Amino acid sequence: MTKKQTLLISSIAAGTIGISSYLLKDEEKRTKLKSKANDIRKQVTKKFNDSLPIEKAGNPTTPDQSDDSGDSKMVYEGSQFPTQYYNKLENMKSVEKSHEEQIKN
Repeated sequence: MTKKQTLLISSIAAGTIGISSYLLKDEEKRTKLKSKANDIRKQVTKKFNDSLPIEKAGNPTTPDQSDDSGDSKMVYEGSQFPTQYYNKLENMKSVEKSHEEQIKN
């Protein structure tokens, strides 16, 4: 890295740290920022949860059933992706729930 690039990166980092410390210094601003971040996170997760039929993912039923989502056929044939995806989302839900409990306490 050149000297100019190093100087630019360090000044950006210092500015970010300064702005963050100014915004988080006041208790009221800190709570507003936390609540906005939580609202955005909830909106994003709700949007993804609404559009995905995750309840059927990773279900290794025979592919000839009428309510087959396509993932069932992949799991029946040996694919692990739907199962891993389902487990990942369930883990995220449990982490999110414990995070919300910690915030309440």
